[in-house]
Amino acid sequence: MNLPPVELLVSVRNCDEIAAALSGGCDLLDFKEPQNGALGMVSSATLQTIETYCENQQIKVPLSMALGELVEWQERQEIPAIPRTMRYLKLGLSQIQGIADWNACWQDVTSRIETTRQKRYEWIAVAYADWEQADSVSPAEVLAAAIENRCAGLLIDTFSKQGTGLLDLLSGRMLVELIANARRANLKVALAGSIRFSDLESLAALQPDIIGIRGAACVGKRRTAPIQESAVRRFREQLDRQFVCRHSG
Repeated sequence: MNLPPVELLVSVRNCDEIAAALSGGCDLLDFKEPQNGALGMVSSATLQTIETYCENQQIKVPLSMALGELVEWQERQEIPAIPRTMRYLKLGLSQIQGIADWNACWQDVTSRIETTRQKRYEWIAVAYADWEQADSVSPAEVLAAAIENRCAGLLIDTFSKQGTGLLDLLSGRMLVELIANARRANLKVALAGSIRFSDLESLAALQPDIIGIRGAACVGKRRTAPIQESAVRRFREQLDRQFVCRHSG
């Protein structure tokens, strides 16, 4: 069976990091502010520069953007000026445990954003591997809501960025089940969360569509440090090596 190559998503915080991510070999550019949490949204000023940069430089890879956590939108009325070039959007689901109508709130926010921006986006549901610590709901519940809401994909990530990785939190069996169920619903699957070189062999066995990184692409592997082209390239090479070996074997 010929499987499509895994894609590499790199999260950048501003335009200064775009060239390094692209030169290193990323397939998708994701925009977020790491100092604002797992899915921290970049500032309004940064959004303006992103739009200008991506249009002037004719960036060809798909673009995604983090919008923060759903609970942050309960009081927010103003819709940010999301660049027209954005294809994928994602909202975190921390702090929703105990909110009975969280899925309805999620639907309301996504609808409000699309109505204001007059554009349909491809939404990525985010399931936190450390969902109990995030005061969220289980990945299975997130996936069920993603299917109901006709999301384009499922991202399984970590809420805490203190070094505990995805594979430390979820078993291979659970990930296999989540990925299989997502695939049956035609959702793309992205895996992220402090992913290390040593994780890639195990992740290759799971056959995700996308691997997402931030810390591994940064100077000194510190997620708040600048993106480093050589770090992205090293990860890209190791990613390709592990996935090609797995798929050919």
